[in-house]
Amino acid sequence: MAKTAMRPPLSLLLPALMCVGMMAGARPQSAGERIVVRAQDSASFLAMRQYGFYSDSLLALLQRANPHVRDWQHLHAGETLILPDLPSSSPRYEILHSDAALAILTFCEGVVQFRRGASRQYQSATVNLLLRPGDEIITSANSRAEMVLDQRSVLRLDASSRLRLVRLARVPEQERYQGLFELIVGSAWARITKIMNQAPQVDLQLPTAIAGVQGTSYRARVAADSATTLRVYEGAVAVRNKPAAGPQQIGPPQQVPGPQQITLDAWIKLVRAQQEINIAKNGRPGEPRPFADSGAETVWVRWNQVRDRDLHAGF
Repeated sequence: MAKTAMRPPLSLLLPALMCVGMMAGARPQSAGERIVVRAQDSASFLAMRQYGFYSDSLLALLQRANPHVRDWQHLHAGETLILPDLPSSSPRYEILHSDAALAILTFCEGVVQFRRGASRQYQSATVNLLLRPGDEIITSANSRAEMVLDQRSVLRLDASSRLRLVRLARVPEQERYQGLFELIVGSAWARITKIMNQAPQVDLQLPTAIAGVQGTSYRARVAADSATTLRVYEGAVAVRNKPAAGPQQIGPPQQVPGPQQITLDAWIKLVRAQQEINIAKNGRPGEPRPFADSGAETVWVRWNQVRDRDLHAGF
């Protein structure tokens, strides 16, 4: 006759079953992602790529997770960082995300300076700097700077450039980011990124025109005499004349009209991918036409395209 296996008492099974159930229902807390810092990485750039935003409070979280890092303004290639997980239910996460409407300086090379608001004095700019409306950025010869905007859009400055941040705002009723930047002189690269089919509205004000951008990449160059060249690499840019006087307002998107007679008092040009437009120093626009990069400008464009792909690698 076969022997019946002895069963443990129910009083001993219940605690074990409860323990297994708790383990199965619990979500393990990850320590975060471990990465190796590369050349040209900064804390703010890595945070924007990992979390989609950056702030001083987020930097404090990174510092607590990485006590071995001594200088967060100058990360060294090859060192290891831990990017901790941020629970979406945390109130701190919502606070950090709301702070991200500012522009963040995520890369500096060479001598980059800025001045704040009404101040006339420039001071040295370093990575992870949060920029506000009224701030002005200037790059010297052989210098570059990168600003990541809300929703991971980007503005970069080449050497010998000067840019003023006119407006940065989030419109609550539209849940949309709006920005207005003035390129006074030099070269700028813009990569405006849609998030869930919603593009931030970012206008670049040139000496005699305004480039209205939604979901595209382009570059603009302003010469010392205010003559401007704008080249589009992806998407399309609506370039319109700049009013002679009065404050600039950012309005809702408008449909670009069809072919019509253009006057200097009111004109608008639609520049499509792989086209450029030249605007004379007197404000007279040329017609959009194909272009070909060459020499140093090719190096500048390729560097920007590599940075763009790197920033959006995880999205």
